[in-house]
Amino acid sequence: MRYFLRLLLVISSICVSPLVLAHDARPVVINVSEQAPEVFYATIRIPPVLSSNNFPELVWPDNCSNNLQGGSNIWSCTGGLEGETFSLSYPLSNPSLASYFTVEFLDGSSRNMMLTPTETSWEVEPAPTALQVAVNYSILGIEHILIGLDHLLFVLGLLVISGTFKRIILTVTGFTVAHSITLFMSTLGIISLPISPVEAVIALSILFLAYEITRKNMQSWTYQAPVVVSFAFGLLHGLGFASVLGDVGLVQDQFLLSLLFFNIGVELGQLVFIAFVVLLYQLFKEVYLRTKAKEFVQGTSALNMELIVAYFIGIPSAYWVIERSAGFLF
Repeated sequence: MRYFLRLLLVISSICVSPLVLAHDARPVVINVSEQAPEVFYATIRIPPVLSSNNFPELVWPDNCSNNLQGGSNIWSCTGGLEGETFSLSYPLSNPSLASYFTVEFLDGSSRNMMLTPTETSWEVEPAPTALQVAVNYSILGIEHILIGLDHLLFVLGLLVISGTFKRIILTVTGFTVAHSITLFMSTLGIISLPISPVEAVIALSILFLAYEITRKNMQSWTYQAPVVVSFAFGLLHGLGFASVLGDVGLVQDQFLLSLLFFNIGVELGQLVFIAFVVLLYQLFKEVYLRTKAKEFVQGTSALNMELIVAYFIGIPSAYWVIERSAGFLF
């Protein structure tokens, strides 16, 4: 039994290792803003996972030239940008990162598009409809939560600690309400905190859940009132969501709509993950408890299974605590 448990822990560590290194795989963010009529300035934010020798070059439309004073990022585009096409060119190879394009015009309107890792070009289309904004930002929210390993591991820890269906609903609702509050407050500029310490504490929140699962003190606040824990840490996770939304930007003339549907997308992605975990658990019960290994599996107590989850979420979170803390302490 001990050998079986150790083997599962090793396997989970190996599976998590590449995900640990990939947790910051945020998109390449390209922002083009109109400084004067038909004059544009561009910035590119590069995620830390991309090596410096493979930084992309923004290829401007054919009607644009950068012969103006002020640097190579100032471009004059005769006839404007609507209907024109931008692209990204990588010196070595496409690193399989998503790209987020934003073009901001003098009249306050903007165009936004999230490109998949296989797409490297984008045509600036006419102003999006409210429906297009809702769909695009819902998809963005879903994508963010499903690639945000730290948030998913925190939710997984909450599911283990909550135990019953009723407590899971209450606990996840507390987490949802909390991160929605700080997402809106941070995006609207009501609160502002440096993101590096926030991300370190987010990692610490996962490590805390892992520790609580291994300790399994049913009299602790964590087990007695998991909704309090999920709400408290959910406030921090909301700031993490807001930092990503700050990177990609919002549709300025439909600000609240894009913010609302980004949050809805996050919730939908979270529900998909919870449904997946519950389905996986049910499959485990149906398949393993009906096989010849029934007695062996029954010998694996619920406590041992919870320990596996604790190590599964604890190993990467411990790494993130060290990595993220070092980023702003040294």
